Amino acid sequence: MAAGKTILDVGCANGDILGPLAGVHEIHGVDIAPGLIERAKKNGIHAVHHNLESGPLPYSAGKFDAIFCGETIEHQVDTDWLMFEINRVLKPGGKLVLTFPNIRTLLGIGMMLFFDLPPMYAARYRSAHFRDFTLRTIKIVLKAHGFRFERAVGSAFYLPKIEEFWSPLATYLPSWAYTVVVVATKEKDSTYSSESVIPTEIY
Repeated sequence: MAAGKTILDVGCANGDILGPLAGVHEIHGVDIAPGLIERAKKNGIHAVHHNLESGPLPYSAGKFDAIFCGETIEHQVDTDWLMFEINRVLKPGGKLVLTFPNIRTLLGIGMMLFFDLPPMYAARYRSAHFRDFTLRTIKIVLKAHGFRFERAVGSAFYLPKIEEFWSPLATYLPSWAYTVVVVATKEKDSTYSSESVIPTEIY
């Protein structure tokens, strides 16, 4: 990406991820945790405290060249509202980089089959996650909100005690990786209304 772009980090936390780019690009960030905002500012992020579930993102339409949303979508009760707002503040043709914990893993399947437990990172009892995602469902979400899926990369596979392993293979098998990074392009504006989010046979 050429220098001088305007980028938003949705769920920026302490700004560690995009902070290194602050000298090259104009980096903005929002996060629900006030304590993290000051740390993000120290990392060069123009960060503001914001709860997306309480109102729209505090930016004008089409402000950003690119948006990063890392490990955030699973924490939102209303996925459609999050994606609508991301689409709204992104320029036409802008890039979205989104990461999410994938529940379709060998460990997750084993947990259900042998232990009668939801997969790791699932929206289980007292979990901080409200939605479960696989690569297929993320593609459905992106299409529903005007994005063209470009590519996906898996971080690694994961097993207890072994922890992360076979990262190079996970790169090529993202639908089985425990964390997935997706790149998409905004093709058209999204809509958000009671009619647009009615459950349909999208699967």
